[in-house]
Amino acid sequence: MRSLAVRPARAFDAEAIAAVARRPFAAAWSREAYAAEAERTDSVFLVADDGSVRGYALARVFGEDAQLLDFAASEDGRGTGRALWAELVRVARARGAARLTLEVSAANARARLFYERAGAAIAGRRPKFYNDGSDAILMDLSL
Repeated sequence: MRSLAVRPARAFDAEAIAAVARRPFAAAWSREAYAAEAERTDSVFLVADDGSVRGYALARVFGEDAQLLDFAASEDGRGTGRALWAELVRVARARGAARLTLEVSAANARARLFYERAGAAIAGRRPKFYNDGSDAILMDLSL
């Protein structure tokens, strides 16, 4: 396995991103939606790549806020998420964001723990937000 590099996503990555997005709790957008997102100038769209796409992070910057829209790795516990998160934070700051906001399913304990360990704090809750009836936990990270 080659070393992992985090780089901007491009439209040609869309198929590989869509495959990773089939994991539980990922947004699972279409290949076309990911390709279109890669062309947006207000997006921070990154992939972790070691010769193959191993994960991605997608956020949009609105003034001083960056909103995380989707975040997934093909495997847990390999450092892919940490690498993506670090670069996402760096790029969001460089684009002038002072805060990163996100929502995560209350049923997704692994992701909640990841975000807490990364420094995000619970800012609110949307009851029964997801189709399975779970709450959305709103989290913020000061940049």
